[in-house]
Amino acid sequence: MRNRPVILLPARALPRPVRPYQDETTRSFIRRLETANTLQHGTLRSPLNGSRRPWIESLTAWTGYDAAILMLAMPQLGMHNPDPSLRRKLAGRPTRTTHTAACHRCTLARGAGRYVEVYSTHERVICPLHGLWTGGVTGFTDQFSIRAAPEITAAWQHHQNLITRHGRPGVRKAFHIASTINRRWYDQFHHFTATTDTYDELAADQPRHANNQAVVAASLYPAIVTLTAAIASPHWAKIAHSSRPDLFLDRISDEVTEGWRPRGAFDPLRHWMDTDWLPGFRGSDAISAPKPR
Repeated sequence: MRNRPVILLPARALPRPVRPYQDETTRSFIRRLETANTLQHGTLRSPLNGSRRPWIESLTAWTGYDAAILMLAMPQLGMHNPDPSLRRKLAGRPTRTTHTAACHRCTLARGAGRYVEVYSTHERVICPLHGLWTGGVTGFTDQFSIRAAPEITAAWQHHQNLITRHGRPGVRKAFHIASTINRRWYDQFHHFTATTDTYDELAADQPRHANNQAVVAASLYPAIVTLTAAIASPHWAKIAHSSRPDLFLDRISDEVTEGWRPRGAFDPLRHWMDTDWLPGFRGSDAISAPKPR
């Protein structure tokens, strides 16, 4: 039986350490370390994968940063840290559920280059500072301006207020349901006039992104947030699942479906009202605070 090859890791700080970007994935951080030190891609990542040494120890040695600083920048490095004080500091930060490209204008301004991959939470779909759509995009070239559609920024502000009012777990769940319903409406009949108007605004302002699925996602976002508000409310959710859901349907008709009243077993909203389904839900997208002892 062959002996396992010895994995050699750099034992001292690299000539050009890079500053970690908040919520950055370790893959992205290591790639930026390799680029800054003109190392071939995989030079650092490959031995890390094959070593039993904790990644945090190697990253601390290579960058000269204290372990706590790296953990606060990249929460995934501290997920299993038993120190409750650190977990309290990380509460509300993204879990390793969703990753996306950070706003490239922000990363350039902070000296991190054009592409930084970060872990994200469900409401982080725009950069309010630079007016860019960042939700679910895989690269910085897919990010586009939303200046032509101020209703998207207004919906994002509404989204923040919902989290403050109802709490992150409830809004995260409601947003998942509302996204699924609106996506199914879009697949069935290309949604409603407000959504198509938003799409036309974005496509006219950013013609090279017109066929990008991210533009569809951005166009649906205001309707998703409006429906999220109704579903996240315990009062309105109770009415929706009651034997007399007319008030709930009236609200949806007024605020989302432009006078149309969803009906029929094949309508996704009525199906949710009847069965309270939750397909594909992955739970919380943020680190929870430690439970009091």
